[in-house]
Parts: sequence; structure tokens; C-alpha cells
Amino acid sequence: MRLLYLPFICILLSLTSCAFFDKAKLDPYSNMTEVELYNQGSAFLAVADIPQAVVVFQMLEARYPFSTYAQQSILDLAYAYYDFGQKDDTIAECDRFIDLYPNHQSLDYAYYLRALSNLEKEQPFFQEFLGQDVSKYDVTRLKKAYSDFLLISNRFKGSKYANDAENRLVFLRNSMANHEVYIATYYLNRGAFIASSERAKYMLETYPGAPASKRALIILIESYNKLGSTNLAIETAKVLSTNYSNYSYTIDKNNLVVIKDNSIDDNVVEKSSFFDFGLF
Repeated sequence: MRLLYLPFICILLSLTSCAFFDKAKLDPYSNMTEVELYNQGSAFLAVADIPQAVVVFQMLEARYPFSTYAQQSILDLAYAYYDFGQKDDTIAECDRFIDLYPNHQSLDYAYYLRALSNLEKEQPFFQEFLGQDVSKYDVTRLKKAYSDFLLISNRFKGSKYANDAENRLVFLRNSMANHEVYIATYYLNRGAFIASSERAKYMLETYPGAPASKRALIILIESYNKLGSTNLAIETAKVLSTNYSNYSYTIDKNNLVVIKDNSIDDNVVEKSSFFDFGLF
């Protein structure tokens, strides 16, 4: 009778041994040191094998939490994601690093990489190639990037990323101001004059001195004209002519403010030219 059980015992032993060897194969890093794990993960990144790098770096963090190499592995992985265009994953890794190591010497780099990722993610197809204006689209990501670049500029003044952050702040600020003008123009063209005036005022208050201020003032004057608010239109025209010397204004027989660009020949100027920005 015992012989009858022998085949089953052999099969059971065979399955057990296979499971043992499979387990051994699944953990080839069990005897690796902290440095060896980091080097192995870096090697995977070098050949663009991010999934394997994630496995090794997770193992590194589990075995040596908060170690120097564990900290660096998060930044390395964040950059790898960024380099391969996976901006959301980059942001997630930067968020994790910022939360875990708020006083780390490379904190400025984490903020900088997160800001770049927010700036570049979800760009319309061929936007950069065709030179399209980013301010025509949703600027939520621009606002997030602006916050991070502003933080770098204010908090990490000695950082090697500070100068670039400040330059990008100017670009982002102007882009967000342009976005408000695009929206104000949209409302104006569709006869929503209260909405266009409010949007133009918001742009002027939020981004004073931006290049788009001139267009916002002109839109505001036209909106006030359409709303019959002559006094407000005149006050705005005074602001326009004071800040932009090539502009002047008159009051026509209908008690409307008429803006004139003195740098353009009267024979060329069309009344609609001030509001036709070719935006839509």
C-alpha cells in the first residue's frame, strides 16, 4: 500500500522544490548591500528599464529606509520618469521626496523638476514644434509650475536653479496674463460685456505691468462703451493714454470713447483692428 503513495510523494516533493527555486529566482538581490542595490537600480535606469529599477529601488528603501542612497534613488527615478516623458510619475516622485525629506539639500531640485513637469505635461500636440501660444489653453498646470518656480526664487536664492526659475516666472506670468485677455476677448466678441469687463479688470489687478495690459485696457474701454458706462470708459482711456503714449482718445457724438493709435496711419486703421487679435 505504501508503494501506492510513492508517486504522490514524488510529485509533492517536486512541486515543493520548484517553488523553492522559483522563490530564490524572484529575490536575486537578497544578499546585496545598500550600495550594490543602488548601483543595480541605476544600471536598470541606464538601459531604460524603469520597471526593474522601481523594484530594486523599492527594495533599497525597504531595507535601508531614509539612507543616503534611498533618498537619491527617489530623485534618480523622478528624473528617469521625466526623461521618458512620464510627467505625472515625475510629479508623484517629487511629491514623495518633498514630503519625506523637507530639509534635504536637494529639495530645490525636487521642486524644480516638479515645476518643469507641470510646465511641460499635457501640452497640445506639436505645440512646441509649431510655436503655439501656451496661454490659449488651460493654464492650471502653468499656475502649479509658477508656484514652484516662485518658491525656488524666494526660498533657494543661492540655488543653481534660481536664475532659470526667475526667467521662467516672467514667461509664466505673461502667459497667464495673456490667457485672461484671450478669455476677455472671447466674451467681448460674443456680447457678454459684463464678463469681458470683469475678466479684463481681473487681469489688470492680478498681473499689473504685464505686456497684455494694453490689450486688457482696450477691451475694458470697449466693454464699458457697450454697457453705456461712459465715465468708466473715460477713466480707463486716461490710464491707457498715460501708460502708452501712442494712444489717445476722443468722445464721439454717441458719447462713446474712441481710441486712436497715433503710431498707425489713419487711412490704415480700422475700428475693429483694436479687438481683432486673431485668437479664435
